[in-house]
Amino acid sequence: MTPVMRDQLEALTPAPPLDAPMVIATLSCPQPDTTVCRVTGSLDLVTAPALVDRLIEAVHDGQPHVVLDLSAVALLDSIGLEVVFDALDQHDIAGHLAVVADSRSAAISRHDIDALDEVLDIHYDLASALRACSRASISHGGRHRATATY
Repeated sequence: MTPVMRDQLEALTPAPPLDAPMVIATLSCPQPDTTVCRVTGSLDLVTAPALVDRLIEAVHDGQPHVVLDLSAVALLDSIGLEVVFDALDQHDIAGHLAVVADSRSAAISRHDIDALDEVLDIHYDLASALRACSRASISHGGRHRATATY
């Protein structure tokens, strides 16, 4: 068997094309018990698993509340978003899930935001989402839209 030289290996495993979809999920903890996952790039069927990995990391990192900030997403595909929420439904989320969406974004229409608001806690700014999480109760039923307590 002939050993594969470095330049041959690179030829066998080409780098992804420059125009391949990409998603970046940045986690931060701006207040106790809450993780913010800021998403940039494209959220679609191809990139959704990478976002799911980051969100599950946040959920299992001891922070019961999660804010999914989609305000900087350049492309938002409904199938990719469905993959994310289906995956979250399969994990125990003891706290609240709030979603930040920018109503001025070209990535998501106002109609889509209104439709999502029927099943998710949608906010138009991060401060509002963080307030919702700070008022939310922590349940043990695995629901990702916990009832807010006032």
